[in-house]
Amino acid sequence: MIARIVAYMIGGSVAVLAIGELFQGGIITYDAVSTVLVFGLVLGLLNGFLMPVLKAITLPLNCLTFGLFALVLNAGVFALATYLVPGVEADIWGIGVGAVLSTVISGVLFAILDEK
Repeated sequence: MIARIVAYMIGGSVAVLAIGELFQGGIITYDAVSTVLVFGLVLGLLNGFLMPVLKAITLPLNCLTFGLFALVLNAGVFALATYLVPGVEADIWGIGVGAVLSTVISGVLFAILDEK
């Protein structure tokens, strides 16, 4: 559980830093690197504790859409994290790209950090 939360924190931070640098002043902006680290902490906690509950609630809808609703759910949690952390702003494209990129990075890091 801890490895998964750490992977989500690192993935979220790296995703925001990467998108912020690639699209300077564009779809995601942040004030300072410390703000991005706080964002990664909030995103990791949301993904670790809130996401399993949301996945259980939306399971029928996720089955009906063959798993595509998971993208909407990830984007919603990413948007909630940008709303909760002052200093990180994202438009709709930033939320979508950030959610996909943070999920991919977190998945790769969890595969590396997994103890099994």
